[in-house]
Amino acid sequence: MNEQSLEKEKLLTMLTEIYDQLEELESGLHSSLADLRDDWNEKQAARLTGCGNRLSALEIKMKLINENGELDKNQGLKLELGF
Repeated sequence: MNEQSLEKEKLLTMLTEIYDQLEELESGLHSSLADLRDDWNEKQAARLTGCGNRLSALEIKMKLINENGELDKNQGLKLELGF
């Protein structure tokens, strides 16, 4: 009977150690994923800013073209989406 209680204590100790290790792993994963999410958000914001800047530049060019009369005002822009 004494052996059974010793085995139960050993098993309980091992399970407690595993639980502690899992908690450490969860904490590490949480901080790593938070860092990755922040980096990804920053990169996406930079890409959107770049697209916005390019779009603004194109809008300015279109206004200049329209003002200079180089583009026929009856002619619309033809945008084509291709896959």
